[in-house]
Amino acid sequence: MSEIDDLQVRIDKTIYEIRDIIQLLEERISDGVTFDQVKVIEDSIATHRRKGLLIPEELKRLKLQYVSKHEKFKEVNSLYNNFIRRINEITTSQNTKKVSKTKVAETKTNQSSYRKPPNYEKPLGSKGNRNLEDYLIPVIKLMLKGNDHREAFREVAKKLDVRYNTVSAQCTRTLGLTTDDFVNKVRTKTIVAFLENKYPDQYRMIKNSLKG
Repeated sequence: MSEIDDLQVRIDKTIYEIRDIIQLLEERISDGVTFDQVKVIEDSIATHRRKGLLIPEELKRLKLQYVSKHEKFKEVNSLYNNFIRRINEITTSQNTKKVSKTKVAETKTNQSSYRKPPNYEKPLGSKGNRNLEDYLIPVIKLMLKGNDHREAFREVAKKLDVRYNTVSAQCTRTLGLTTDDFVNKVRTKTIVAFLENKYPDQYRMIKNSLKG
């Protein structure tokens, strides 16, 4: 095996490992308990107290479970953000070095040409799929046709050969939404304006894909 072949193998293994870690973290986050979910339990307990009712033991146990899961959720979410940040730091650092050396040798006409830096603007999901084009728009289209969000997640997951939780995370956590928030925005069709605001450079594509 040549040196180049050896480097290619190392690159492939590294990319596979990074994708696997991202997918694993996304699944853990998707299965976690959010602050809103914990608050629902706490509000229920507070209501019982205001009414002078005995707080059910099951509700107390549920609160402890939710609080514990929420703490784990925060830890995993922090781990995920730190992981992505460190990857971005590496790519940004390397990209900066490339940009500083973009000027190449002058041509015979004394005109200089410049290399364009890579485009890292479009966010990618698991397996290199794009969040907007490959996950969000297909899911939203299916839901607008009458599919339940679970059915839409499953169908897109099957098409992209990824896990259900990966699709769920791309449609919720990536947008900073809960599943209920996402479903409500699609149902009320406010999801279009939401996406246009989040991806202003993709305004025309969003409009054309989700018009009507």
